[in-house]
Amino acid sequence: MKKTLAFLFMCYWGIAAAMAAAPLAHYYGKVTADDGTPIANVPVTDGTEIVLTSDKGTYALNSNTARYIYLTLPDGYEVPTRGGLPTLYRKVPRDAKGKVRMDFVLKRSKRDNRKHVMIAWADPQIYFDEEIPQLREAALDVKRLLETDYRGVPAYGVVCGDIIGEMQKAKEARYYPRIIDTIGETGIPFFYVMGNHDMDLGGRSNETADSTFTSYFGPTWYSFNRGEVHYVVLYDVFYIAKDWLYIGYLTERQLAWLEQDLKQVPEGRTVVVNMHIPSFSREARKQEWNKEDAGKIVNNRRHLYKLLKPYNTHIFAGHEHYNENYLIDENLYEHVHAAVSNLFWQAPWGMDGVPGGYAVYEFDGGKVSWYFKCLGKDRDYQFKLYPPGSSDSHKESIIANVWNYDPTWKVRWFENGVPRGEMTRYTGYDPDIAHYADLHGKSFKHSFIGAAPTEHLFRAVPQTTDGEIRVEVTDRFGRVYTQILPPR
Repeated sequence: MKKTLAFLFMCYWGIAAAMAAAPLAHYYGKVTADDGTPIANVPVTDGTEIVLTSDKGTYALNSNTARYIYLTLPDGYEVPTRGGLPTLYRKVPRDAKGKVRMDFVLKRSKRDNRKHVMIAWADPQIYFDEEIPQLREAALDVKRLLETDYRGVPAYGVVCGDIIGEMQKAKEARYYPRIIDTIGETGIPFFYVMGNHDMDLGGRSNETADSTFTSYFGPTWYSFNRGEVHYVVLYDVFYIAKDWLYIGYLTERQLAWLEQDLKQVPEGRTVVVNMHIPSFSREARKQEWNKEDAGKIVNNRRHLYKLLKPYNTHIFAGHEHYNENYLIDENLYEHVHAAVSNLFWQAPWGMDGVPGGYAVYEFDGGKVSWYFKCLGKDRDYQFKLYPPGSSDSHKESIIANVWNYDPTWKVRWFENGVPRGEMTRYTGYDPDIAHYADLHGKSFKHSFIGAAPTEHLFRAVPQTTDGEIRVEVTDRFGRVYTQILPPR
């Protein structure tokens, strides 16, 4: 025991000594508008400490751990981009020491961001060349939507991780530039979150797992403001250096940084946190805590929730390849987004029967509404209605898959115009993807994929076999979506 304690002490002392021996650099500079006007009170950070610019737009901080010096983009300025990517950062020179100057020039925006749109994608996961054209169709779907429904409205995008298929197979990091260019065809700036499939594996610790990702996208945690909304990007995938294993976890460095970041945000403000792994789970919703998978949740989530408690928070996540919504608290809502890649580009639907698509969030001040936009479909296409005989487990029932459901929604049905009440929610398999996987599963490029149970299914048994069935779905914003099954 004494030997073990001595060894651990030596390891700790060695790490501390190495950090102390790292060269301490003094970073300083100025943040100005494109007309030369200094910008005050802009948060500037090395990812650990946050300082605010002075009335003259100047800042200074000392660091021996910085890889980047970056800022929180204030509202009223355009998102700076280079090569289609947001560039809120400056890369620290190798072995930086002494005084290092890093200035930032921001272009004033001519548009008011009080009303703006955020497009949320999850899990493009490009494995093969032939998937790029499918990705392009998704990008063009976004472009068409913005041109028809949001002309003149500022719009932005976020990809909630798993941008490529697998870093270690066929060196798929080569897909990053093609993916960036393809998503760039949307015509709007997209921010990128790091996912577990974007990690470098084989390193001895989590600290090296983001090396390739950061070489393309810069810092893995940062923030920016649009209108009255404060956006945060976090890196919640923690590689435990055992083959491909990881857990959902936010490091102390990130949490300490986030605590400082949120001190600049007024209480009651709308905050959007973008991560890859969701913080919550379907098991947690049922209070089946012992059934939660450490790789599918943020294990230290309660500390994240504590920091977010003063705000009206929405968490955007991906990772699960299904659509799910969690009302965690009265001011905390988590959106788990279905993969834009459907079932890894192998089927027209995801594992829960949700068509490939993305979420659209409409912000008006601090208020937000949202919907799921299916690729190639009208924005009013919000559920799929199946006739009796479609489901193997409920052959006599009509089935509705309501993919963006939360408990505030209503799913009502009518038979020959007569109200029959609300449909019964249940857990099961969507008929489309279940039958498709049965027919084509052996030809899928990945052996681990297929249909999976979902909790956003609804059923009802008609009283007659030749009646007209109408289903009306009302979302939390009072919007009504209707589908009809004609008499058989």
